[in-house]
Amino acid sequence: MKLNTLIKKINKAIPEAKATPGVEFGEEYKDGIWFRGSEDYVKADGLSIFDYWASNSPCYVMGVHPKLNKIVEDAGWFCEPYDSGTLFAWN
Repeated sequence: MKLNTLIKKINKAIPEAKATPGVEFGEEYKDGIWFRGSEDYVKADGLSIFDYWASNSPCYVMGVHPKLNKIVEDAGWFCEPYDSGTLFAWN
């Protein structure tokens, strides 16, 4: 799935993720998706978009909200932390 199509899909399903083209983080990240809301909580279930410290929690998939992770993986992409508070997706 193309970058802009995936961003629209993510933001429709989980607006709290605030998915945006990685170029807004920096030119060298232009091929990725930056989750500006990576530390925000999903209203529906109270889980954060990304919790680096909960990597081993059964509530998350390597610290990533399970709904977000499924959308990203189903599109052929994967999530990867930039640091403990910043999440990206790549294909």
